Amino acid sequence: MVGEDLHDAQNPRYTKSVLTAIPYVLANPREIGHIGGKCSLRVPLEIKDVTSLWNIGRILTCQRARRGVVNTNFILKTSHGKYVLRQVSHTHHKTSRDLEFEIVYLDYLNHAGFPYSVPLPIATRKGSFFETVQGHYYWLYKFLEGMVVERLNQSRLAQLAQMMARYHILIERSNLHNGKPASDPYDKAATLKEIEEYRNEILRENKPNRTEKTFLEESTRLIPILPGLDEVPQSNLALYPIHRDLISENLIWKHGKLAGVIDFEHVSQTNDPVITDIAVTMRYCCRDKKVRHQLDLESARRFLQQYREYHPLSDEEVGLIPVLMTAGFVGDFSFAFWMTRNDPKRAKQSESEGYGLTLYSRAALWTHSNRERIAQAFLTLR
Repeated sequence: MVGEDLHDAQNPRYTKSVLTAIPYVLANPREIGHIGGKCSLRVPLEIKDVTSLWNIGRILTCQRARRGVVNTNFILKTSHGKYVLRQVSHTHHKTSRDLEFEIVYLDYLNHAGFPYSVPLPIATRKGSFFETVQGHYYWLYKFLEGMVVERLNQSRLAQLAQMMARYHILIERSNLHNGKPASDPYDKAATLKEIEEYRNEILRENKPNRTEKTFLEESTRLIPILPGLDEVPQSNLALYPIHRDLISENLIWKHGKLAGVIDFEHVSQTNDPVITDIAVTMRYCCRDKKVRHQLDLESARRFLQQYREYHPLSDEEVGLIPVLMTAGFVGDFSFAFWMTRNDPKRAKQSESEGYGLTLYSRAALWTHSNRERIAQAFLTLR
């Protein structure tokens, strides 16, 4: 079991929230320099401008979180305490309304009896909850103390299953709407389009490198999978704005107990059936320890059984979990290639940790080939 500092990873009916302040927009952002105090790196000076709008005292130290793929977190120690300044990418929040919804969502969980800590935005001196600087949104929350555990044993998986079930019940009871249409079933159209665009780009270059050759070879095997997935069963399920990334690096542990959850940016993007969260967790937290592209079926069965002790699922929902897992692995494959183009350093790190193109392709193909066996194993649980 491996533990590490938390933010190395960062990352009843509901009535109208009070969190509706209009963000203050800073003008004339400055050039690169030091924030001040004992800082571990050089960061944009607009961060100093942003933090000055909060009443958090004098900045003593700052550190950019090592993990995080799309968003960027800065860990700030000040004379008033420890905070996380979150720079939000437009990948998840296309407009300020998307971030406003995430803030309202977190406020709902905080007041609806969710017994786990979540990031709660701190208001600026002017009463707003996020700032806009050079096209980036920034918001600030109190650092959540705890540890990230990379590999979850059965005890921790049981706690995760219970948390997920209680979380889903709260969201199902809420009146939260992100205003987005129903999600593309299995993200088929978007994933296929992205893969085809990458393939065409590589083929135009004529001299693909090793990574590009791998992408071409593996994508040839994966492309036929998505069109064959049946859209009808998923289209019959209720859809909600859910987390979609309840995996190890987004969970906070204290004294062996699950204490908090971070990184809710997906809630503003799409609406999905709750079983999508289960499929994502199984893809990352229930993998076979020896053959990493395969599912540890017994671990996944126990996780599902523990979830269903708190939240019922229909046979239709259970039967769709391996299909969602397959589609998710194909999406991960496409994203992994995107990473090689847009953030090669982190892509290399992910590859060394076992999250590369080949593994995602093998995982998708194995799960697809064994989907009926997996579904049957899940359906035998009562």
